[in-house]
Amino acid sequence: MCSPQTILDKIVEKIVDTVIQSVVCHIRFVTCYKGNLEKLDAEKKNLEDQWQKVNEEVDKYKTLGEDIEANVSNWQTEADKMIREVEEFVNHKTNKESMQCFKFSCPDYISRYKLSKQAERKIGDIKNLTQKGKFDKVSRPKPPPPELLLSSSAELVSMDYMSFDSRESVFNKIMDALKDLNACKIGVHGPGGVGKTKMVEEVSKQVKKDGLFDEVVMAVVSQDANVSKIQMQLVGGLNPKPDVVTITDDNDRAKKLWQRLDNGKKNLIILDDIWHELNLTTIGIPIKDRNKIVITSRNRDVWKNMEMDTEFQIKVLSETEAWALFKKKVGNSVDSPELHDIAKEVCKECQGLPVAILIVGGALKDKEKYVWKNALEKLKKSMLKKIEGIDPKLYNSLKLSYDQLSMDAKSCFLLCCMFPEDAEIPIDELVRHCTARRLLAEKQDTLETVRDAVRTVVDTLKTRSLLLDDTNKNVVKMHDVIRDVAVSVADDDKAILVKHGVHEWPEKGTYESYLAISLRSKTIHEVPNKLGSPQLHTLLLDCINPT
Repeated sequence: MCSPQTILDKIVEKIVDTVIQSVVCHIRFVTCYKGNLEKLDAEKKNLEDQWQKVNEEVDKYKTLGEDIEANVSNWQTEADKMIREVEEFVNHKTNKESMQCFKFSCPDYISRYKLSKQAERKIGDIKNLTQKGKFDKVSRPKPPPPELLLSSSAELVSMDYMSFDSRESVFNKIMDALKDLNACKIGVHGPGGVGKTKMVEEVSKQVKKDGLFDEVVMAVVSQDANVSKIQMQLVGGLNPKPDVVTITDDNDRAKKLWQRLDNGKKNLIILDDIWHELNLTTIGIPIKDRNKIVITSRNRDVWKNMEMDTEFQIKVLSETEAWALFKKKVGNSVDSPELHDIAKEVCKECQGLPVAILIVGGALKDKEKYVWKNALEKLKKSMLKKIEGIDPKLYNSLKLSYDQLSMDAKSCFLLCCMFPEDAEIPIDELVRHCTARRLLAEKQDTLETVRDAVRTVVDTLKTRSLLLDDTNKNVVKMHDVIRDVAVSVADDDKAILVKHGVHEWPEKGTYESYLAISLRSKTIHEVPNKLGSPQLHTLLLDCINPT
């Protein structure tokens, strides 16, 4: 039997061991603080590597037209936030390493202790997040578009695109040309914002419904066209897809695409919004046998050497058609005696351009008479700005709508023009930018409240026809004409410099005053040692390479 003294000794020994272990544990935070910071930096780099891998996979499958899984998008947002948190933690905390205790020369061990303890906690969090980023798959095929209920083959059914005589006539002619064995290359031209893309989209839906072709694929070409981007869009629309994901050479990819389309079936290829002459063979498009191609452009001269078989022009809406579309957007309030005459004049200032009509109508819907009068005055007196391929009146129409937006909506709208032309813009990507750049006027406490605020702004922009819906509710699009004008507005305000498809870094003196810069290039491989841009808070650099 143990004596009371023995029992007491054992109790004291246990207490001392526990205290020593606790002290050693806490001392370890002080002595290992440098090691913990190094481990944290290493784990951050691992997370950055995984984040980069996931981003590359996401970009690749977006190009193929697939929808990104929600858990992948959420992980991208979470990882981006974690990386920025760690960078901020290190930048703000490491300076305490050299702090001294009071006025003496001994190091500030309390700060080192806290720093090391926080770093160790973050190491665990970042390891878990890196592991979560190892996905089996990042995307899924897009669901097929809903069937259109068409009362006749020429009726165009859409929220903002009505069955006007001028559109119905062109629609019928294109459909007839697609049935004509002698017409393989069909051109559709007209000014920016007149409805060319909408026309060929409706044609695509109709030929699918009527079963005129075995396969219909479409690619948006845009100003900064490159062969690989066009090829990957076409591949994304085919089923089954040719195996080109691992191919990096445009010529090899063209051979695969050619073999896939040269299959004896009836194929319709639509190339929307071309700005320069295209070599169809280089892309991998065989125009022979039963294949047909429809090409749209703002300028019909771009295809003068492409030997088009027939072409059609989409003109602006007639005065009657323009007024009908304007009323549809604004509502019956324009028929009131108080607004009718002013509304008619405002509509005329839109020059029959559907995009301008929808933008101005969205901006003035439910507004008082004095707002209408002020808008009419601005539309009449504004300086006409020249942008290639765009009616000058369209710039004034969009600027009018832009000026009436809240600061949050303006920031989000200009942010969208930093993305490539005709790109799907993930709302989570907008959330990341708004969080990192603190673009929202009212401070948000959580990521969820930021997301809610951004979605609210996006809904406002869609109501104003400044952004477009997509089949995927988690992304939005910006009409190419609206983006062109948005880029110009951003440039005027020295807010954002957007240069896509450039071959070299902008000249010194042309970019230093901007708040944000977005560059896309095949040939720029490095940036200047010193940018000399004291106000710059965002720099987006993108090497145009879908693979």
